Amino acid sequence: MNKIAITQQAAWRYLLALLMLSLCCGHVTLVQAATIGSLQVLSDESSDNLRITMDEAAEYQVFNLEGPKRLVVSFPNATLSNGVSAIKGGGSIENIVPVQDSSGVRIEVGLASGTAYEIIEKGNDLLVKFSGQAPSAKNSSGTVLQDIEVRELDNVTELILRGQHMDANHNALLSNDGATMVLDFWGGKSSLPKEYYTYTARRLNHVAIGSAEGRMRLVVSLLSEAGVNHQIDASANEMVIRFGNIKPIAHAGTMLVEAIDFQPDDRIAHLVIRTDESNPIINLQEKDGKVIVDLKKAQLAPGQERSQDVRAFPGPVQQIDSYAVDKDVRIVARLRQKTVVTSYQTGNVLTITLKPADMIAVAQADEDVAKDEKVYSGQKVTFQYKDIDIRNALQLIAEMSELNIIMSDDVTGVLTMRLVDVPWDQALDIILSTKGLGKEKNGNVIRIAPLAVLKSDADARKDAKMSAEQVATLDTEFIQLGYASVNDVSTILKGGSVTSAVKTDPANNQESGIGGEGGLKLLSKRGSILLDERSNTMIITDTRERLNNIKLLISVIDKPMQQVLIEARIVEASDTFSRDLGVKWGGSYNDAGGKFTNNLSGAAVGTNVVDLGAVVGAGAGGAVGYTLGTLSGALNLNLELSAAETEGDIKVVSSPRVFTSNLREALIEQDEQIPFDQVTTTGGATTITPIFKSAKLSLRVTPQITADQRIIMELKINKDTPVTNAGGTATAINTKTVETRLLVNNGETVVLGGIYTQTEADQNSGVPGLMDLPLIGSLFKRKIKTKNRSELLIFITPTVINAEGTSKNQ
Repeated sequence: MNKIAITQQAAWRYLLALLMLSLCCGHVTLVQAATIGSLQVLSDESSDNLRITMDEAAEYQVFNLEGPKRLVVSFPNATLSNGVSAIKGGGSIENIVPVQDSSGVRIEVGLASGTAYEIIEKGNDLLVKFSGQAPSAKNSSGTVLQDIEVRELDNVTELILRGQHMDANHNALLSNDGATMVLDFWGGKSSLPKEYYTYTARRLNHVAIGSAEGRMRLVVSLLSEAGVNHQIDASANEMVIRFGNIKPIAHAGTMLVEAIDFQPDDRIAHLVIRTDESNPIINLQEKDGKVIVDLKKAQLAPGQERSQDVRAFPGPVQQIDSYAVDKDVRIVARLRQKTVVTSYQTGNVLTITLKPADMIAVAQADEDVAKDEKVYSGQKVTFQYKDIDIRNALQLIAEMSELNIIMSDDVTGVLTMRLVDVPWDQALDIILSTKGLGKEKNGNVIRIAPLAVLKSDADARKDAKMSAEQVATLDTEFIQLGYASVNDVSTILKGGSVTSAVKTDPANNQESGIGGEGGLKLLSKRGSILLDERSNTMIITDTRERLNNIKLLISVIDKPMQQVLIEARIVEASDTFSRDLGVKWGGSYNDAGGKFTNNLSGAAVGTNVVDLGAVVGAGAGGAVGYTLGTLSGALNLNLELSAAETEGDIKVVSSPRVFTSNLREALIEQDEQIPFDQVTTTGGATTITPIFKSAKLSLRVTPQITADQRIIMELKINKDTPVTNAGGTATAINTKTVETRLLVNNGETVVLGGIYTQTEADQNSGVPGLMDLPLIGSLFKRKIKTKNRSELLIFITPTVINAEGTSKNQ
């Protein structure tokens, strides 16, 4: 591929020649060359990129024009594929306009002021990289940041930036799984009084401001995944970045998603989304092997609702689906391996970069190795000497480094060295290590001596410091604690430790929370502590340096402990059903001649031949009897049908709740004493003595509040239920226990576990053989059907309570 770079003056002559050629020789048929298939804008943290995709390599010319600043890339004899249209850019690229005429294809790229470019040939394609440069002194259109504010509105956290030209050239990069947002303002500067601001907002931790390479950068630290749903809205004097449950900004119409392009870059995949507005509401999340991008209040351009199969490319993406969900647009990238996702927004172009996790791990390992290696930055020197006195060699390095070097009398010897283009500080370290020497730096003065001498001097200074502490003046401070206990702080100052949770010592049944002594003691041997527990005041006498360190420690640990409300719900539900169908029948026959008497009665069941009646009685079931006989009483038939059916639905809800401090174990318990009869026999005499056993409902929990306001809990929940007989006497105790450790979001309700049991029984009893006869078999059998079902569910809800006693739900 041939490239011709043309200056502005030559460019006009070239364009004029092309115009004359097209006017005079319009009848000449040009030989078609490459076809430009697509134009794609791809942005990253350092540059905005334009990829020009062609079906074959082609000759091109580059024109760098001013007034307005733009770059023109011309492809003689090339053609433009259908569907390639103009692109509205952002950042370094203001717009891209492709033009097809008789001479070929011309691509005009409007650039922001101070933008540089670089053209890279990748096979048949061209990649044009644009990067911002420091603006000239006369350029006053850059952003000037004058004020910063964080505001909470309902479920939205707003970061408000105020100043001049806030809608100027800027880029936004979201990384670290939505926990970091980087804002770059090209040509911008900050007039804020400091560079670091900390906030106690719901979704935002701090903001750092810096300037480098012609741009102002803001690094916004967010709580975990707070940036996955964000919106940037900029005007001339104010930029508002919203995080959380964002409501769409009212527009004349629905936002249009113009293009969804897949851009492979070796094993790295880029998903480029272009809209017709520069402030879309974006919700980006990774779930179940998919990257899901939701664009609120949007619709897809014609032809963009589709599935793209990209399995042929080596990146981590195998398919991209784009479709409408209610009034939103959803884009789903289906992954085939673990991926690290970052997003980068430039104006109306959102670029999502998906890198394989193994590439990130390798890069991180290389970075860690590089951090461990010492970096030398001194001016490179070349030494070639044989048997040079080491003091002379060190003197040469002193002259090159412009440092003052003091050498002790013990620095002696000669060495032979050949060092070519080696930084002087590396050469110094090599020489010292070769001769067993060391160095101490104080400002721009370096002291060089044998390592043993330096160690001896360091030990002497340490001993001198300890000796000075032994004779230093003692001062006394009265320190009143607000939240911490004076006994606990006293233990810490003496080198002990205080455990985070108070537990019961089984040896003496007393609470224990104080650990043994450690190696770090802030109180010196001459220091002393007096405690006034009534006023929670410490009277400390020690040296001034020790007192300052003690006060610094107390300022860190003397803070109110966060409170947690833990609520449990134990739901027990049971359904019972039983049905009993039975029959009784029999009779008698008396012969006047005395030949037959009661020959139809049953031998074992009285006057009934079949006695299979259901269990009925007062308040349970019913029976219908029928008697058939003669007037003389010679023949009597009795029939009784009985049926009983019961249904029960029982639901028991127990809700223990307890309020406790962070890292403190809490227990709430309800105990019911259940009597049981204990039978003893002594000397033939039987004695019944009542004994009592506990049926407890208890909640035991130790909460730990994490830095992102979630709660780790060690839980033990117990629910005992007495089992009674028909007379109401307890016969047993059913015990249900859950013991676990889990992490729960603040205010979130989770199901710890559940037990589900179901019993079904069908029982038939009757006369063998006869009960199986069709039609009349029911006269010889009894049917009992039962269905019992029970279910136990345990819910837990922890809530962090702030100092004012209100919950702190995210």
